[in-house]
Amino acid sequence: MHNTHRHVVLTVTLLASHSAFGQAVKGGPAESAPPPPVTYHGLLPGVSTAADVRATLGEPVFEAKWYAYKMLYAAKDRPGFFDAVYLHGKEGKFADAETASIPEGLETDRAVRVKLGRPEYVLKLRAQTLLDYSAKGLRFWFDATGKTIGVAYFPQGHPRVHSGARHTVDLSAPPSVPSWPNTGGQLKVGTAKRAISPIDKAWMRGREFEIHDDLYARCALLVDGERSVALVATDMFGGNKPDFDVIQDRLAAVGYPNLIVAMSHNHAAPDTIGVYGFYPAKYVAYIQDQIEACVLEAAKNLEPVREIRSIVKELPMSGARVQGLIRNARNPGLLDPAVVLIELKGDGDRNLASLVNFACHVEGLVDGAKEISADFPGYMCAQVEADTGGMCLFLNGAVGGMVTGDTRVRTHDEAEVAGLAWAREVAALSKQATPARGRTFLLTRKRVELPCTNQRFLTLFGLMKKRNPYRGRIVSELNLLRLGDTEIVTIPGELLPEISVEIQEHMTGRERVIVGLANDELGYIIPGYDFRASNALTMTDWDYEETMSPGPATGPIIRHAAIELLAGR
Repeated sequence: MHNTHRHVVLTVTLLASHSAFGQAVKGGPAESAPPPPVTYHGLLPGVSTAADVRATLGEPVFEAKWYAYKMLYAAKDRPGFFDAVYLHGKEGKFADAETASIPEGLETDRAVRVKLGRPEYVLKLRAQTLLDYSAKGLRFWFDATGKTIGVAYFPQGHPRVHSGARHTVDLSAPPSVPSWPNTGGQLKVGTAKRAISPIDKAWMRGREFEIHDDLYARCALLVDGERSVALVATDMFGGNKPDFDVIQDRLAAVGYPNLIVAMSHNHAAPDTIGVYGFYPAKYVAYIQDQIEACVLEAAKNLEPVREIRSIVKELPMSGARVQGLIRNARNPGLLDPAVVLIELKGDGDRNLASLVNFACHVEGLVDGAKEISADFPGYMCAQVEADTGGMCLFLNGAVGGMVTGDTRVRTHDEAEVAGLAWAREVAALSKQATPARGRTFLLTRKRVELPCTNQRFLTLFGLMKKRNPYRGRIVSELNLLRLGDTEIVTIPGELLPEISVEIQEHMTGRERVIVGLANDELGYIIPGYDFRASNALTMTDWDYEETMSPGPATGPIIRHAAIELLAGR
């Protein structure tokens, strides 16, 4: 392949752009856009400067670099809540804001609709509603009573959802008992944990590193008669499907043919994809061995599952984010804030395993730092295990679109604060979780072929020799796992929340779970209507997420495949 070195450098540059600008909305208002109907204290995203922000709002109660530059101001008339303001660098322009302060006259859903008209997009959750006015540079969140609880401000004049696309996604219906058969008569689970931190610096081609805290693979092996699935949660940055196929083939030879490896997408772990220009083959081989050993150890620890308990909680979107935990940096305010807990109980109500699912990029530490860490999921899992005595598996969700942490700074201390906050949420959910009607255990797998129009991806595959796309198509897979009353769909990459909620509309589980980065990492999976590129053929002026996506067809194909999988097709 010609110009190989140039393409590797280009790949690294793309990832560096994420560090520099990935956490704030880029650009300014569209040239023909009228002034926004509502502003945050008169400040215009993409136009006002850092100096304007300080002159208008004064000094913040907190400020720090978090990719982009972040400033917190106390929310008006809402003690304990903060408005988050983002700049392009400490002295750069005002990029966007996620606020708990409510504009006068817009205190309710009805008042917003009267003033701003028909929204571009509506997302109805069980206890909250989002109205999206992207062309006006605004998004609003409301609680179950219709009271405004959060507002996001960003550059106006850029419609996100075109007139021919869907305008309403409705997940507001209360959960019901699913209609699929209760198959779990002899369900057993075995658990095990293995460290997967690198033990030889030579594997990293000279990269210096220290282990701050270990990376782990945690396994819950589910067995029901002849049926089984090894569910393995890992503190990995990412991985290629061919690498996981190797493990699955080994396990199939000893009677365990189904493997789901869920990666946390931990940015404080080594790059096991090769996206930064080097594929650490020896380290990947070590991880393969450790995952295989972890599953085989779990097979020796099988115990009967006497009961499955589960629960879903919708975290409040006050401030157009889950304050202190989750935000969306690409489309501020657009989130699915659900957290799901599934507990597998053994004899004497003993907890055997906890499966925890929510969506958040694991990037609470500085990318490329010398200290390897499991970041906030490591702290969360360790605390949940201490609280319950069972294994805790973190299954990350639809993290695409830059669904990321809302921590103040990127340090180990802040990662621990976030991890322990999540552990407290899990502890509260555990007290409220309710039994499933039985021990249903069903697994279905679906192959997908995705056209890759991103030449950078094709170049990367060639350089790393990990994939051989067939006529430009990438082969991957989705899985459907029905466990108790919970439905779990696995996705081979970073799904944007807009597609996640559309898939959930077709799910019939009492709890509906999307697990991202499962058995593959194909980058960002973006709705076709929101794929942003000035020239899709030459890939000029693509937004960051688009540069790290196989192409605009990926999102629609994954969505369609997931819906077919759920329908049994």
